[in-house]
Amino acid sequence: MVKTLQKTVTASNRRLLLAIAIGMIACWLVIPRADGHAAYESSTPAFAEQLSQSPDRITIRFTQELFRREGANTMKLARITSSDLLDEYAIGEVEISNDDRRVMSASVPVELPPGGYGVLWTNLSAEDGDEDSGWLTFYVQWEPRPWQIEQDRHIAQELLIPYPGDEPDQQETADAPTPATPAVARVADDPTPALGVGPLIWLALGVVASLTVVGAVGYHLGRRGRDA
Repeated sequence: MVKTLQKTVTASNRRLLLAIAIGMIACWLVIPRADGHAAYESSTPAFAEQLSQSPDRITIRFTQELFRREGANTMKLARITSSDLLDEYAIGEVEISNDDRRVMSASVPVELPPGGYGVLWTNLSAEDGDEDSGWLTFYVQWEPRPWQIEQDRHIAQELLIPYPGDEPDQQETADAPTPATPAVARVADDPTPALGVGPLIWLALGVVASLTVVGAVGYHLGRRGRDA
């Protein structure tokens, strides 16, 4: 009788531990994790944009707020005359917007001659302290050459953005059937991880199942104890 009870308790403990482990893994999988840096989101001029005149300011927007530290957030402007040759131009001091700390900009005090230009930027995230850097390009009264287009496509892949013109056709998107509205809407740019209704339901079912197993084992143990 004692050995039988010990085997029953051991089996129930294994079931309980397994249910708890599954629940913890489910929580870990469904909780979204934030990016580890302030990644490029958009800019003015836009990435690979072809301008009819020289810009008077360069503005970049990132996915996280920036930390105000001297030398941590920088921009360098250069004219790309070949795939490996740069002519750097002096620009104004980098400023972080007081209204939106995800935005930094710098003035362009000189008139840029026709050609292709690259902006090398670095930043420091105020949200997680991670550093990031990257390139963006634009063109002033210039049709990009094949090697420049190839270079821009490579940079776009690194920035995780589509190359201009590769986005889905807006007309085709408009003609496509409108999908059903989801039951739960996600709030854009919400830094607080949140669980959807589906995962919560599964977790609740897991808890109920675990309690049911524990209750059943307790009932059988008590009944066998009385019978003994």
